[in-house]
Amino acid sequence: MDFKESAYQILLKRGEPLSAKEITNIALKEGLIKSSGKTPVATMAAIIYMDIKKKAEKSKFVKIKKGLFGLKEWKERTYEPKDKSVACYEVQDIIINLKEKQFKSDSPTEFETVIRDAFDFLGFEAELIGGKGDTDVLLTANIGSESFIVNADGKTSKKEKIIDRQIDWHSLRDHKNKNKADYVVVVGHDFAGGNLEDRANEYQVVLLKTEELIKLIDAHSKFPFSLIELKDLFCIKRDRTSKLDDLLDKNKSKRNLLEQFKTIIKEMQSLQDRLGYFNCDTLSAREKIEELGITFLDINNMIALLKLPFIDGITEMSENKYILTLKTNDIANIFHRLANILKLDHEKREEAPSSFIPEIEKSISVTKDKGSKYFKWHKIDKSIIASARKEKPYEHYCPMEHFITILNSIIKIFKRHNIINTDLIFEELKGKNLVSNRKFKGKAEEYKIRMVLGILEIENLIKWTGSKRPIEYKLIDSIEKINNWAFQKFGIKY
Repeated sequence: MDFKESAYQILLKRGEPLSAKEITNIALKEGLIKSSGKTPVATMAAIIYMDIKKKAEKSKFVKIKKGLFGLKEWKERTYEPKDKSVACYEVQDIIINLKEKQFKSDSPTEFETVIRDAFDFLGFEAELIGGKGDTDVLLTANIGSESFIVNADGKTSKKEKIIDRQIDWHSLRDHKNKNKADYVVVVGHDFAGGNLEDRANEYQVVLLKTEELIKLIDAHSKFPFSLIELKDLFCIKRDRTSKLDDLLDKNKSKRNLLEQFKTIIKEMQSLQDRLGYFNCDTLSAREKIEELGITFLDINNMIALLKLPFIDGITEMSENKYILTLKTNDIANIFHRLANILKLDHEKREEAPSSFIPEIEKSISVTKDKGSKYFKWHKIDKSIIASARKEKPYEHYCPMEHFITILNSIIKIFKRHNIINTDLIFEELKGKNLVSNRKFKGKAEEYKIRMVLGILEIENLIKWTGSKRPIEYKLIDSIEKINNWAFQKFGIKY
């Protein structure tokens, strides 16, 4: 029996959505398939994805959610398997891979890849670079004026602790300068301490154990960390262990409060039924509230949340007297609808993971022919929006006025140079205004430069030279062609 038929038979027999990993494990266990390849799960996933993609409505399979497959003949059934959320599948795969790949000294790239996946899950724009003369993974936290960049290196070992001589400290510093990174982190099974810790402090490098990274992604799957919270992890000023403990404790507190949400609403309703209203003082005095250790501030924040106009679940009758205007189920429905809207927007942009494709089409060699990660762009009102990385898309925004100023700088540089890169444009913009009384903010806005270059590449106005560090571009035609394009798109002449 081939992979596709075995997948169909297994799903038909089980009658519930399964991941490619579950389907493959069952197929191998029951002897439905034989595989000489190293990654039968990837093969199975690729075959199902490709069947759905190529046959569309005629395919027997459907993608229920990210990572979950079902059968079209199940039609309109709703699937909510117990304890099998999409996040659960993703995080468990990452954890399993981290535990396994950290010891594969003969194949360090596999560990680097899963490090990228782990930080991507944590909310970073994570790019696998690798190769001699550069960092393994480049992490970008794109959060406006608080944006930061982290070089992440993976160190594999055969279950022994990583020692000082296994880390090339000078190279880490060079790579940091090369990528204009703010921080450097080395991820590995365990570290020897002593002299190694001293050297790490000297070179401003954070040593992160794999088990610590696993704790982070496990906690993140239950209640997400903000990138601002994670930023503190990369600072050298405090002990790593205490920083991690603080992060995890804070995360647990948020999870606890989330779980206590229902209790607070129930107590609000109980007081309202008895007194006709509730307030922070009466809620704080409730036995259940005290038992759970819910603070006055927690209650106040909850009231503020439910008072928001788009929820409008609480009305203030007079000073410090409130009433619930929605039932618990109605409040739940609002958040459920919001979650669905956000999830649908994300799923619209999802495609089959590119890592699956080579397994099924080994004869096809994929060659990188673009210097940018951007693959499409559009205008909305006075903003430019560009989508990057097809396999796990994310969007960057740039005010049109900023875009036009950066484009003008690019044209100026092309008049002086045949080849252009981000560094040249960065220097051109340094200290200058993007618009009146609004200076270029440097590193925090460097993504806007990459975005403009990416859009020019999409429009076939510039071409990547093949240079990777730095990524360089040359004109395909003439500067006049860029001028004409700018006039057509934005009505401006340079």
